[in-house]
Amino acid sequence: MKKLMGSVATVAVCAGFFGVMGTGTAAAANTHKFSTHLWDPTYGYVQGGVTFHNRDVVIQGSVKSHTTGCAQAEFEIFANFTDETPLKTETRTACGRGTGTSTDFHFTVDMPAGGAAYLLTSLNENTTGSWKLVSWETANNTDRL
Repeated sequence: MKKLMGSVATVAVCAGFFGVMGTGTAAAANTHKFSTHLWDPTYGYVQGGVTFHNRDVVIQGSVKSHTTGCAQAEFEIFANFTDETPLKTETRTACGRGTGTSTDFHFTVDMPAGGAAYLLTSLNENTTGSWKLVSWETANNTDRL
């Protein structure tokens, strides 16, 4: 009986060790919603949010145009806080007023190990034939700070 109890204890210790180590569980992610800075009564808005993971960034939401021109959501993803050039850039655009002026988006951008440091999101407008910046904000990957 004593030998059996020792084996049970060994199994319990090993199970506890592997439980603490994890067996391929996903890393915790942090999520940020786009704020009211990306809303303009004249030109439109970007709403939604970003979720940072270890090897990708998930961006979802919508962009809407309030003018007869276009509103554009631009997403610049940076690998490090000291970078001046984005690693990846994506845009989503909505044009015109009325039905069909919103564009929904949900996409994943692959990143190198460690993930993105931050995302710069811009609301741009085009009513005169060229794009102009309306507002912008950053979302930091707090796991990388």
